[in-house]
Amino acid sequence: MKFAAVLLTFLLFGRAAFAHKNHPHPIAKAEVPIVKESTSSIQAINGLYKSSVKSIFQKSCFDCHSQSPRLPWYHGVPLVRTLIDDDLKDAKEHLDFSNDFPFSGHGSPKEDLDAIADSINDGSMPPLRYRVMHWKSDLRKEERQAVLKWVSESQKLLENAY
Repeated sequence: MKFAAVLLTFLLFGRAAFAHKNHPHPIAKAEVPIVKESTSSIQAINGLYKSSVKSIFQKSCFDCHSQSPRLPWYHGVPLVRTLIDDDLKDAKEHLDFSNDFPFSGHGSPKEDLDAIADSINDGSMPPLRYRVMHWKSDLRKEERQAVLKWVSESQKLLENAY
């Protein structure tokens, strides 16, 4: 019973404290001009994503940032369900990994890469309250390095496209 009370308190009051930190939500998705070079760059980035970091994102990010979350047993509790559903909606509006790179959401590919790097560097993703309930979701050092390497390589490919 104590666990349920702690969980409910954490869900109610910890909601905004641990997610998205300094990552603003622009009003509209930025438009990126698509030219022949950028299309090939996007394809190259997506190939690198699939081969090097998609499995990391599936383990640690997809439960909130995709169209196929694995919902916990406590999602059935009415008030908790509302909080989780709101968090999932917000997460997918911010960044949705469902369809590979370029990701859906409200940012351009460059903005998405910047936000991912910021989240890795400041440790804000996955949020602490998610990690508390999903111990294996936190990124190991090697995983953080792999994601940052992918981001860096991807940013260079985008810079060279324009």
